[in-house]
Amino acid sequence: MAKKINNIKEELNKSSLQVAALALYLDVEDTTISKWNSNKYQPSLNKIDDIGDILEIDNTNLILSIKRESTGLADALQKEYKRLLQTGMPKKVKVKDAKSEEKEINNPEFVSTLRDFVEKYKKEKAK
Repeated sequence: MAKKINNIKEELNKSSLQVAALALYLDVEDTTISKWNSNKYQPSLNKIDDIGDILEIDNTNLILSIKRESTGLADALQKEYKRLLQTGMPKKVKVKDAKSEEKEINNPEFVSTLRDFVEKYKKEKAK
């Protein structure tokens, strides 16, 4: 099940507006609204604003507030980022796309290492 981030479905259900009408107004498919309603995908902030405007509610009613405890994660991640740079790990790597043209992307190893660090950090702090 997708992580619940928005309250669009609940707020839409409080109104008489049908998904089909909202979808047409927003110029998106009905299935897009359904994906937002199930939290499978999330709308852009501009779409949140458009929905709030139509439903005449505060945008904050459409987005769940998720309480988080401060553990110093951002500072720890910044230190890990700097440590990895000092080891010589490149932030970007060059790859060839489908047309054999070279382009630069985020280094997948760097991304993975940072994500692993965050996961480990959170587990350590949860103990």
